[in-house]
Amino acid sequence: MIGNRGNGNSSSSFFSRNGDQVLDDEGRDVLKLAFNEGFMVNGVAEKLGLTVRDFELALDKVVGMKPKVFFRQYRAVLARRMMKEGYDLHEIAEQLGFRHYSHFSTEMKGFYGIPPLRLLKMVRERCS
Repeated sequence: MIGNRGNGNSSSSFFSRNGDQVLDDEGRDVLKLAFNEGFMVNGVAEKLGLTVRDFELALDKVVGMKPKVFFRQYRAVLARRMMKEGYDLHEIAEQLGFRHYSHFSTEMKGFYGIPPLRLLKMVRERCS
């Protein structure tokens, strides 16, 4: 089901990599879809015409991780990039789909090992 949406052929891969991009079999960028869907796994799966489970299996086959982990890493990288571009932390949290700033803060600290305010100061010092 993964390879060709329901015809029983699961041997072919639904996703492919093109550098940092992960594309579906129609050329859609999974991370752009994720951004547009607020990084909600079920929303992305639905846009791709897959069940959540099929999405998890297909993505794991190509990137070696489940969508939720993949999206977390991508959001952390985007957050740091946005810090470099001058966005404030609350704006970053909102744009990256975090409903609460505290959740954003916890995610960033978990990924980078330091709170986002300290990360922001470090990023901006390095960019100066």
